[in-house]
Amino acid sequence: MLAQKLKQGDTIGVIAPDKALKSTDKVYLENATKYFESLGLKVKYGKYLYSDDEYCAGTPLQRATDLNNMFSDKEVKAIFTVKGGDMVNGILPYIDFDNIKNNPKIFCGMSDITVLLCAINKMTGLITFHCQDYIWFGKDEVTDYDKNEIVDKLFNANNTIIPFDNRKFYNFKDEVIEGKIYGTNVRCLLKLLGTPYMPDLRDSILFLEGYHSDIIQWNAMLEQINQMGVLNKAIVFGYIYQLQYAKENKYDIVEELRKINADIPVVKTNDFGHRHGNSIIPIGAEATINEKEESIIVSNYLK
Repeated sequence: MLAQKLKQGDTIGVIAPDKALKSTDKVYLENATKYFESLGLKVKYGKYLYSDDEYCAGTPLQRATDLNNMFSDKEVKAIFTVKGGDMVNGILPYIDFDNIKNNPKIFCGMSDITVLLCAINKMTGLITFHCQDYIWFGKDEVTDYDKNEIVDKLFNANNTIIPFDNRKFYNFKDEVIEGKIYGTNVRCLLKLLGTPYMPDLRDSILFLEGYHSDIIQWNAMLEQINQMGVLNKAIVFGYIYQLQYAKENKYDIVEELRKINADIPVVKTNDFGHRHGNSIIPIGAEATINEKEESIIVSNYLK
C-alpha cells in the first residue's frame, strides 16, 4: 500500500509516540517547522509532545491516540515523529490499524520508531519511512544531505538511495540481489520478536544500524538474527555510532559478521544512522543491489 507524494500546500503532522520533548527542545521544534514551511508545507502538532517530568509524552493510550488522530485527519498528508526513545512498543495494542489502512499516508521516524515502521508495514502493508527525527531539522547538525532527502524522496519519489559517501561491497560474486527492505535499528527491530507485529524477514534485505550498542551486543544480536534463519539475502550496514564514533572504528562490523555468517553479501555505508546524515529508506519496499553499478535502487514507494 502506497501513500501519496508530498506537494507544496500539503499539511504534515508532528507527534511524539515515544520520548517527550523537553521545554529546552522548543527552539529545535520551532526551527524545524520553519524549515518545513520553507518547502511550502503546513505543520500541525499532536496534542502530546512535551513533558519535563516524564520520559514519554503521555501514556501509551494518549500517544497512540495522537497517532490515530493524525491518520484520521484528512488534512494531514504525512506524519513525522519528533524523536525516538525506548518505549514506543507500549502503544502497539492501541493503534487502529484499520484506520491506517483506510487513510494511508507517509509515516516517518528512526531509532526506536523502527518498531512502528515495521509493525505498521506488517499490519497494514503500508510502506513506511526511515527518516531523520523531526527536530533534527531544527538543529545545527542537520546536513544538506538530510534536507535534500526530504525533497528527493518525499516530494519526488526518487528510486535511488543516494550514497552519503563511499560504499563498500562484500561477497556479491557479481550477483544482483533483490529483496524487501526491513530495519533499521537492529535492537529495536528485535523487540518485535514473538509478537504479531513482527514482519517476515525471510528473503529480506536488512538495513541495520545502532546507537549505543557495543561490539558484544552487536555480536549477540547478529547471532540471534542468524539463528532466525533470515540471513539469506543481504545486509546493508549503516553508520554505527558506538563503533564508528565512540570507539573510533576499533571494530569492523563486517569482520564481526563474518565470524557468524561468512556467506551473506554485505554493503557497508554511512547513508543512515544516529547523529549522522540519513537517507530516507522505504520500509517494506523492494530493493535491488547492484555491486557493479554500486547502486541500491528501490521499487515504487509513493503514488
